Amino acid sequence: MKRSWLWMLVIMALTLVGAVGVLAQDDMVDTVGLGGNDDLGAFLVGGESGMTLYTFTRDEPGVSNCVDQCATNWPPLTVDEGVQPTLAEGISGRLGVIARADGTRQVTYNGWPLYFWVNDAAAGDATGQGANDVWFVAAMPTVGLGGNDSLGAFLVGANGMTLYTLTRDEGGVSVCYDQCATNWPPLTVEDADALSVQPGIPGEFGVAERTDGSQQVTYNGWPLYAWINDAAPGDSTGHLVNDVWFAAAPPTLSAMDSEEFGQILVGPDGMALYTFANDTEGTSACVDGCAVAWPPLTVGADGGPVAAEGLMGEVGTIERADGSMQVTYNGMPLYGWINDVIPGDTTGHNFREVWSIAVP
Repeated sequence: MKRSWLWMLVIMALTLVGAVGVLAQDDMVDTVGLGGNDDLGAFLVGGESGMTLYTFTRDEPGVSNCVDQCATNWPPLTVDEGVQPTLAEGISGRLGVIARADGTRQVTYNGWPLYFWVNDAAAGDATGQGANDVWFVAAMPTVGLGGNDSLGAFLVGANGMTLYTLTRDEGGVSVCYDQCATNWPPLTVEDADALSVQPGIPGEFGVAERTDGSQQVTYNGWPLYAWINDAAPGDSTGHLVNDVWFAAAPPTLSAMDSEEFGQILVGPDGMALYTFANDTEGTSACVDGCAVAWPPLTVGADGGPVAAEGLMGEVGTIERADGSMQVTYNGMPLYGWINDVIPGDTTGHNFREVWSIAVP
């Protein structure tokens, strides 16, 4: 997929749509939106200012190492206490918040702290790109996690569009060429080193060579494709076409290793899941503000939960008051925690002595 095509598609497909945060209002602009320029294509921008956002390779996921004069030149993107940052519609990935030494709350994208650059003068400027070989515009990864109300979570490309697999492909080898490849454009990268994936998504990503020499991205060995008839992020009109095309989706529920707890349960984004002591088997007592801080793990209206291979225990669903279907494990409803920033975080465990990390 050529950069110019990607950039045009993103501009047509994405708009800054207000979303509700913990203390946000319906008409507020999202914290992080999508912008870009002709040289670099699409990248993330501050929602209100539209100014380019950057990441710093000397940071670590969930940790900022830019302080003092560095933070003067590269002002962190921050939010006020009590405000949960939001992504504009169609942008894959996850926002979080970390505490800085000065007490401010810096926004992270897929765990990486976000910054502006003091020398950018107008929206679309990206003069900080490549500065000292450690500063780079923040962009969506090659493969991220998106979804919709119908199917729940599924994989998306860097343009936010749904990705698919073809059941006729076997052994990592694509059989989709000519007109098929026109209708179902393969997701390709220059080489394996150019492949970037949203951290935490369960499963294996790689590349497979096509007959023209291009490198097609694979998920658990299955080549990935877009669908020409999807018009905007969130569309999944290619799902079930001819009963051989399916939206590519990670398992709803998986187990991952944790140094503190051994194995823990995680959702399709790889983030830790929790149980609530005030729940009873098959019933959730976490609603309203509680459900904002502890988002229920849900599945789409047209699909049930899928457990990763080898996961023991009974996986089911219950219907919540809003009609959504919440995933349960051995009868207990499962939740995320708004203050976890990166996969592996378990900061919600024992919160107020009623929240516990979910284990298989």
